Amino acid sequence: MGNVPSSDARFRRMYEEHYADIRSYCLRRLSVEAANDAAAEIFIVAWRKIDEVPQGAEARLWLFAVARNTVAHQYRSRSQTSRLRSKLEQTAVRSPAGASAEDVVVRRSQDRAVLEALGRMKPDDQELVRLKMWEELSHAEIGEVFGISAHAVDMRMQRVGKRLARLLSATKGVRPQAIPEGGEL
Repeated sequence: MGNVPSSDARFRRMYEEHYADIRSYCLRRLSVEAANDAAAEIFIVAWRKIDEVPQGAEARLWLFAVARNTVAHQYRSRSQTSRLRSKLEQTAVRSPAGASAEDVVVRRSQDRAVLEALGRMKPDDQELVRLKMWEELSHAEIGEVFGISAHAVDMRMQRVGKRLARLLSATKGVRPQAIPEGGEL
């Protein structure tokens, strides 16, 4: 057993040998900031699963598989954020014909405040709101996505609505609005 490196030593060696390749992989697909985040996330996964990482040259391929999944996740996250912003912009554009410029500016400010508050919430809470508002899923459908009952979604949406309302309460002029199937946003 003297030849078996410790987990720390094994991870350090893997990091030193493969970090540049993995970061380059990410840089070819993402912005510099996102690539740096992705590379860090990939090696966090490697650290957590060090006992599952293959030995030798296969470790590099394993890291590339993790990198592929991580980059795909980054794309999905960016796509979701982009869709929300687009949806909010469309909502502002679809203001009633008689809406004043002031009303449109206030609406855009409120939309921005909601996005910022949403960004301060837990990832699962953000996803609940996104599935409800962006994807327009019912609570039963959201329950299927999360693997929970529609009733559990109802309860979580109520809690999320209250948290969002608290975050928005510091922002003047932004009021939570009722959404179908309970809860507030």
